[in-house]
Amino acid sequence: MSARVVGSGRSSARVRDSRLHGPPSTFGTRQGYFQTVMGAIQPDVFIAQELKTSVAADSFRINVLQAALPGRVWKSTWVSASPSTESAVFWDSLKVTASGFTALNDGGPRSVLACLIKPLGYVSATAGTRLYSIHLKAGGPGTADSTTRRLEATSIRNSLNLAPTGTNILLGGDSNIYGAYEGAYQRFTESQVDNDGRLFDPYTMPGDWHSIAGYAIYDTQCPCLTGCNTTLGFSGGGLDDRFDIFLSTAPMNDGQGLDVVPGLAGTFAFGNDGAHFNQDVNGGPNGVVSATVANALHEASDHLPVVAIVQIPSRLADSTVSIAFGRVLVAASVLRQLVIRDGAPAPADGLDYTIGAAPAGFTAPSGSFSVAAGAPPNRHDIGMDTSAPGSRVGSLPLTTDDPDSASRTVPLSGTVLRHAVASLDSASTLTALTLDFGSQPVDAFRDTTVRVHDAGWDALQASLAVGGATLVGGDGRFSLVGGFTPLEIAGVGHTWSVHFDANGASLDSSTTATLTFTSADEPLPGAASQPDLVVHLAAHPMPGTGAVPPGGPSVLGFEAPRPNPSSGTTWFGFDLPAAQSVRLTVYDLSGRRVATLVSGTLESGHHMARWDGTLERGGRAPAGLYFARFETPGMRRVARLALLP
Repeated sequence: MSARVVGSGRSSARVRDSRLHGPPSTFGTRQGYFQTVMGAIQPDVFIAQELKTSVAADSFRINVLQAALPGRVWKSTWVSASPSTESAVFWDSLKVTASGFTALNDGGPRSVLACLIKPLGYVSATAGTRLYSIHLKAGGPGTADSTTRRLEATSIRNSLNLAPTGTNILLGGDSNIYGAYEGAYQRFTESQVDNDGRLFDPYTMPGDWHSIAGYAIYDTQCPCLTGCNTTLGFSGGGLDDRFDIFLSTAPMNDGQGLDVVPGLAGTFAFGNDGAHFNQDVNGGPNGVVSATVANALHEASDHLPVVAIVQIPSRLADSTVSIAFGRVLVAASVLRQLVIRDGAPAPADGLDYTIGAAPAGFTAPSGSFSVAAGAPPNRHDIGMDTSAPGSRVGSLPLTTDDPDSASRTVPLSGTVLRHAVASLDSASTLTALTLDFGSQPVDAFRDTTVRVHDAGWDALQASLAVGGATLVGGDGRFSLVGGFTPLEIAGVGHTWSVHFDANGASLDSSTTATLTFTSADEPLPGAASQPDLVVHLAAHPMPGTGAVPPGGPSVLGFEAPRPNPSSGTTWFGFDLPAAQSVRLTVYDLSGRRVATLVSGTLESGHHMARWDGTLERGGRAPAGLYFARFETPGMRRVARLALLP
């Protein structure tokens, strides 16, 4: 959105006169012409002079602007003052806000109307401009009227100098100035000790402006040479004077923020193609507007409207609010994007911004950058240090020339995890073991269990994703009870029951197979495969009959440890007819507990526990005599175990 600010010297005055005093037929005709002109200009803000009452201002707002531009929501203000400003400000409330209306007595016949205009949605006052609607004393150069204009301009300039340094000021209206040599123009534009209110002309126009063919493109009065509406006081004479102007302070001409678009592209007399010097604006083809619009300009007023196109400030919009890396693995390469977009609709100032130093634990491309309004957003790669596990938290500083977001921070966060540790033991890393069903009668084999762990898991370690279980060998006699479903393991291991089918197996011979679990880190950036967990299975069917109740054990049972004596791993088997708590511990001859093998609630079935001689306090148990104590509701057993060197 550009702010199209339009000033008109006398067009609105004729609305007032024709509505209140002129013939109704004349008013209706001119009102239609005004509608045509406003529909062609599409203004966002309109200032008008020689409006003597609020009724006239309301008439122009309702019967011209709202009628010509029904998609807008027009508002207006006419300020009562002594002397009267005879000015009104009209604005489209869907695009801009207007506030702070005041009247400045400049010592001339009319006061100056001032207000603050801001693009809709902006908060900071620096996003807007102080808008001044002037109408200086009419009269030729070198006369008392010219002196009055100089005194008016001096008073206005003194008032403008009181503005804080860097204030945006846009002054427009009917100046009645005939050239750059006039005292009024010089007061507005000259360098003074206090230059906060110094105004700049969008054009370089030295000398006289009146009746100079080389300045024809800038003329605003009078669009009428022949057929002028003398009833309403049109001056006539054709286009030969630049009375209607827009001037602005340095902050509106520095290429940053709220700025008047330079040259004729930004400020121009609407409908003046430079080819109608001392002629009717509709006399022959008009190179910048249609014949209909040119005719409307000829009939509506004896001044052409002047348009100033203002680029609005940049707007940091739809940009990254925070960056969360989430959970990643050590040594992972992870990047997230900081997205920066200028959300101001063109023509608008490009968004200039600086990315400050990245906080500890993160990387960012520090420096200064720009993105144009309406252009695709800039995307900057932000990284996180993954060299060691731990939480990362910080804030990335960002400064911009968006007046409402001059400084902000982008929160950064993430967590770096250790890799999972696949193991067949909860306390240490064990990747292979033997699960021996023993020598049993054909009908006496019981299901036994194997447990997979993510050893050493805590909040800074990845979960273990167990993705497969493969049985090889054993003539298909070994199987996992209930089959296999992939799952993730964290702080609590998972138990699988292994079944051996001895029916039809060769008697008095060993059947062996290999059960292999494949696993990896949970699916996070940097995830890697873990070593296979290999379980060697063995069973030795024997002739005879065992009393294994169908569907699982019906009574508690505890088997003697085997092998015994042992020089390596010892196995303990036990039966649970129902889920219940179990505790299996090992003690030395002095009664000190040296190892806890099982402690917790287990499901019903046949279970196997192992001890590889590792002590709770670390190290390996010396050779000697030990006792295993099995405790569960309804049973207590103690078994002696000899540990060999």
